[in-house]
Amino acid sequence: MSVGAKLMLFSTLLTVVAVSLAFFVLSISLKRHTKNRLAETLARHGQTLTALQQQGLDELLRISTLMTDSPTLRASMETFAAESGPTRGVREDLLATIQNEADKVARGLGRDLLLVTDRTGRVLAAAGPSGRAHVVGEDLGTRPIVRQVLEQDDPLGSRNFAVLAFGEEYVRVGCAPIVFRGFIIGTLILGDRIDHGFVARLQQSFDCDVTVLADGRVLSSTLPGAVPAAELGALTATPPAGTDAPWVVRLGGDDYVTATLELGADGDGHEVKLYLLNSLTRNLGDSNRFLFWIVLACGSLAVLSAGLAGWLVARSVLRPLESFVSFMRSVAESGDHARRFASQESCVEVATLNEAYNHLMESLLAHERRLMQNAREELDRLERLKESEKLAALGRMLSGAAHEINNPLTGVIGNVDMMLRSDRLDADTRARLEKVRREGGRVAALVRHLLKISHRDTGEKTVVDVNAILREAADVRHHDFVRAGMALSLDLADAPLRVMGSELELHQVFLNIINNAFDALKDTVENARVTVKTASRDGWATIVIADNGPGMRNPKQVFDHFYTTKPVGQGTGLGLSICYAVVGQHGGHIAAANAPEGGAQFTIELPISPVRDAHDAKPAVSVPKTAAAAAPLDASVLVVDDEPSLVDLQRDILEALGAVVVGAASGSEAIEHLRRQTFDLIVTDMRMPGGVSGQDLFRWAESNVPGSTRRFVFVTGDNAGDGSRSFVDSVGARCVMKPFSMEEYVRTMRETIGEVRHAS
Repeated sequence: MSVGAKLMLFSTLLTVVAVSLAFFVLSISLKRHTKNRLAETLARHGQTLTALQQQGLDELLRISTLMTDSPTLRASMETFAAESGPTRGVREDLLATIQNEADKVARGLGRDLLLVTDRTGRVLAAAGPSGRAHVVGEDLGTRPIVRQVLEQDDPLGSRNFAVLAFGEEYVRVGCAPIVFRGFIIGTLILGDRIDHGFVARLQQSFDCDVTVLADGRVLSSTLPGAVPAAELGALTATPPAGTDAPWVVRLGGDDYVTATLELGADGDGHEVKLYLLNSLTRNLGDSNRFLFWIVLACGSLAVLSAGLAGWLVARSVLRPLESFVSFMRSVAESGDHARRFASQESCVEVATLNEAYNHLMESLLAHERRLMQNAREELDRLERLKESEKLAALGRMLSGAAHEINNPLTGVIGNVDMMLRSDRLDADTRARLEKVRREGGRVAALVRHLLKISHRDTGEKTVVDVNAILREAADVRHHDFVRAGMALSLDLADAPLRVMGSELELHQVFLNIINNAFDALKDTVENARVTVKTASRDGWATIVIADNGPGMRNPKQVFDHFYTTKPVGQGTGLGLSICYAVVGQHGGHIAAANAPEGGAQFTIELPISPVRDAHDAKPAVSVPKTAAAAAPLDASVLVVDDEPSLVDLQRDILEALGAVVVGAASGSEAIEHLRRQTFDLIVTDMRMPGGVSGQDLFRWAESNVPGSTRRFVFVTGDNAGDGSRSFVDSVGARCVMKPFSMEEYVRTMRETIGEVRHAS
């Protein structure tokens, strides 16, 4: 069910419950009120009956007095009493006179029974409808009420009333003495039959049901139908003492409010009671029906009003809620979390939901921004990791290639140097050998340059020269520019521009910008050129890389992630964003703009470092090549290399200078020589097969041949790829890079032997 239907149903049910509860409460209140009113009415009826009983007693006294005042009746009774005896006969004339007087009185009173007895309780006269059942001489002296009146000395009261049973007939009687000259000469008994006529008259007078019971037996009743004995027990039960609540009994399925009146005891001592019964059910019937229809009409109106009010409230809440739900559905379909719901008709509940929704969306947008930033940073790290992996793979490949190239190249250059020392060469041969040596040196320089690029640092910041890095970056792409017919010119500052930074990362920045310029120029303009300028200004190293190409479409967006103008598959849009991050990490600034004269221009500013490099501390002392090569070398030398040609080359160079040379093809073989002999110099390659490298040989000599570590000279084709540089620097040994010239090799040997002999 919808919220509106639920609200309408709830309002309707709540109203029905409220109306039903009100009807229930009103019914109970009406029942209580009616019960009290009926009890009050019955109480007044009881008081009326009591007053009537008192009036009956007064009437009985007056009649008794009147009969006493009648000379005829008094004389007849006196005479009858005086002449009556066991031996005398009954005078009928006197009885007739008494009967005649009794009939006169009975006709005036309209009572069912009038009896006149003598002073012993025998009947002298009987009148009235019930009197015909009595005969003269009938002895009533045994009846308690008659005996009590004949014997009493107390004033007349309630004890003068009783119920007498004459066969099946019950008569409520009042008995008064007939007094003459202070003596009781007889009694006067007046009574009414307790029959249907008796209770009917009371019912008509008091407008209530009447029931007379004697010892639980119904003498007469106006109740409809027969009353079960079990229910009569409830009627005869005594109400709780000390309570003022109306006495209610249930008879024949109806509730009756009851009041009790004592009529007196019968001849057997059983109390005869008269019960006034007002039907609470019948009295409440009309009231309840009227109340039911009133409540039904008002309740129906209230239910309709509640349903209408619930519908109106539901619409006032649901209309803006439906608008809000529709808005949320549109946001979910569009994915635009920045949209906000705005409605001037929103209720408080929807406004609260809207506020919570806005807070949720702000949190979601902030989370999305964080995720996007993390994704960009992760892509940056991934791209840089890919570049690092590429460089590492390139370094490993070039390191192995350099080792394989440098070994034969060293043999070529070394042998050419030795041939050029000969005086028997003709000019043409010497010229050709000089050309071979020059081209060999060019190859050696190219290999060293490639090794330097592939084995850069991993991001640790040191003092680096910006000009040197730019030269290396330009050298990498110089051949491509020449082949494409483009110019790459450097206009660098005279003094070194030293900054604190990572050589690898700065090289990547410069090379990336030069690469982008090359891609933009190669197919767009003629006489394309890229110019790199550096300068020092106010403590900042300024690098300007400009071209004469078509320029950039949106210079302000070139550093955004994934922004690229290259075709699909040729650019990721991350290169310049990484450059921007690298320059920022170095404390610098990078800006892109289109130059006024045309073309793109990148300006990089890096803070100049106050720390000076160790290379500036002492200039290298140059030794004349001719002097180094001509002087003899009196020393014993152990040459260790896995390449036999290099061992032979070094033996030829050293033996030509007078040295005694022993060659070894592996580190293990060198250890065997060191066990048997001491050498002035130990010249060893860094990389050697067999499990014993040049470093391992040095460590063994350090432990087993004291003082021999100063005599080591290392020869390697790559002093950066395998950690050779840091090892050589840490032990303070000299190192000769392959391919080497004869002069360089001999100078290093002489300097080392000189230091060893000077120390000893």
